[in-house]
Amino acid sequence: MKLKKKLKYNFFFLLTILFIFFSPVKAQDVKIVAKIENNIITNIDVDKEFDYLVTLNTSLKNIDKTKVFEFAKNSLIKENIKKIEIMKFYELGNKNETVDKLIENIYRKLNFTSIDLFKDYLEINNLKFNDVYKKLEIEAVWNEMIYQLFKEKIYVNEEELKSKILKNKKKMESFLLSEIVINIKNKNEIDLKYNELVNHISKFGFNESVLKFSESNTKNNSGLLGWVNNNSLSKKIQNEINKIDIGQITKPILISSGMLVLKLEDKKIVELNQNLEEELEKLASFEINNQLNNFSTIHYNKIKKNFLVNE
Repeated sequence: MKLKKKLKYNFFFLLTILFIFFSPVKAQDVKIVAKIENNIITNIDVDKEFDYLVTLNTSLKNIDKTKVFEFAKNSLIKENIKKIEIMKFYELGNKNETVDKLIENIYRKLNFTSIDLFKDYLEINNLKFNDVYKKLEIEAVWNEMIYQLFKEKIYVNEEELKSKILKNKKKMESFLLSEIVINIKNKNEIDLKYNELVNHISKFGFNESVLKFSESNTKNNSGLLGWVNNNSLSKKIQNEINKIDIGQITKPILISSGMLVLKLEDKKIVELNQNLEEELEKLASFEINNQLNNFSTIHYNKIKKNFLVNE
């Protein structure tokens, strides 16, 4: 399918840009907080992780640092597992155009006009550009591996998408969505996990609940999916969103990688692009990204079982 190769870089950007790190209070003594195979994670590593996360996602400054510490540690565990796995098949440290484009995408989202200004910003926040580049490279190569592993399983019904586009009028609703994806072993866990999530949100808010519960890559961006047009969503998701008001969350929605809960942050009416091919590419890109995101979560949870992790 022609769209797969054309759109796979969108998947890299969508998933990779969301992978960012952090750490709480600066520690005086070096302590090992986790070990993955022969790789160790210290409290100093977690400190650097915190600096990175807060620098690229300032909303994390509002979250209790003691809660962020555990998330930072888990983030580094995940990074190490991914790095060990991808190095079985790929070499790191090579020039990577995907990461270069990703870096540009990141600094423009932070309202910087050049990479030099972005480097200055990192330096002010005690971060080295090369370290940031290496972390993003791990995510980019992981996403390339996921694409290669699962590209034959990607299915997009282009005729169905074209039909959706042609049925739409010139205007339609667009939703600003955030998500929490929770792994479940069986359907019997749904009510229990959902009630636990609802209680946590009522006490600590949605952003902190994302850090505690979500398994999605959007976890590192407070669960934010961004603006999504109504025609990009499945009927099942559309129905659930139409039941809630701004600021509320949906009932649990079953997906291949677990249980999805969406929060409606805002909504608006948008003008539709009348170019069929461009609209088709947007819808196909969204669908492919969703599928690859699910494959990524499933594959990571599968290989994690093969690693010896001591905390």
